[in-house]
Amino acid sequence: MPDTPSPQPAPPKSFFLDPDLHGYILSHGGGPDEAQQALIAATQALGSVARMQIPPEQGVFMEWLARVMGARRAIEVGAFTGYSALCLARGLGSGGRLLCLDLNEAWTRIARTHWRRAGLADRITLRLGPAAASLATLPQEPMFDL
Repeated sequence: MPDTPSPQPAPPKSFFLDPDLHGYILSHGGGPDEAQQALIAATQALGSVARMQIPPEQGVFMEWLARVMGARRAIEVGAFTGYSALCLARGLGSGGRLLCLDLNEAWTRIARTHWRRAGLADRITLRLGPAAASLATLPQEPMFDL
């Protein structure tokens, strides 16, 4: 049997990024700003459920992806406390819109607080309720580019 290279271990919490991309993002993306740090701290205060939050480097990647794609309208299913939405909304830029779907009012209350603090609340629309029901109300023609 031929030798096959062992997969590189993924960095903690960054299992969607290969190690080279992870390193590049960390060296070129900058760290979380004050608003993001406050949101990370508020999420960590929730205890073990905080592990659902994406890591900062994934947020940097999501913001960059939205920016380089020139995305103007995005959708996120499952906002949790809003960190990934905050990153996506920044990448959409001025005039961009993000629709977030979530069930949990307590977690999304944290999200809304920090979206306002970051100055991004006007770009983000939150719909509370089952995602399938919210998705069913959207127009049939494509309206999102991310």
